Amino acid sequence: MTQPNLIDAAAVRTSVAGLAAQLAADPKPGIVHPKVMTRLVGNLTSESRFTQYDKTFTFRCDEAVERGGRAEEPSPMRYLLSGVAFCLQVWYAKGAAFAECALESLEIDLESFLDMRGEHLIAGVPPNPQYLTMEVRVGSTSPAETVLQMIDDGDRRCPLSNLVALAVPIYQRVVHNGQVIRDTVPADHA
Repeated sequence: MTQPNLIDAAAVRTSVAGLAAQLAADPKPGIVHPKVMTRLVGNLTSESRFTQYDKTFTFRCDEAVERGGRAEEPSPMRYLLSGVAFCLQVWYAKGAAFAECALESLEIDLESFLDMRGEHLIAGVPPNPQYLTMEVRVGSTSPAETVLQMIDDGDRRCPLSNLVALAVPIYQRVVHNGQVIRDTVPADHA
C-alpha cells in the first residue's frame, strides 16, 4: 500500500508564493535577526534559551567525558549538523511542493569530518570540519528527475547549508527508492 504524501503541497505552494510576493513588494518584513541567549550552567554544560512563535524554547549542550564534560547533553556539533539537516529537510519539502513530487519519505544523514587536533592546536590542523557528507533518502512515486528538481530547489534556498558551503564543501548522495540517482561524495570521503 502506498503511503500518503507527507506534505500538503497546495498549502505549501500558496504559503511560499504568498510570502515571496509580499517580500518582493516590501522587503522590510523579511529582514530578521534570529537570536538566542546561552549561559554556562555547570562545568561544560551550556543552555540556550529563546522565544519564537510566542513560545520559550530551552535546550542544552555538553561535551564527552574524555573532553571534560559529563556527556549529559548533545555536543554543539550535533546541533550544528541538526540545524543544517533540519533546514534542508524543510526546503526539500517545500521544493517537493513546487516540483509536484509525491513525497512518501524523506531522511537525511549528515556527517562532518573533523580532525580534533585542530581545536587542540596541534600540528597546524584547522579547528573546523573540513567537509560535510550527506545522504538524502527519498521515497517517492515521482520520477528521479522530479526528485532531483526538489533537491536542487532546496539546495538553492536553504540558508544554513548555503552558509556552511561558503566555508567547507558539502557532498551529497541522493537515493530514490533505494537507487542512487546522484553521488558527489568523493570515494575517499565515503
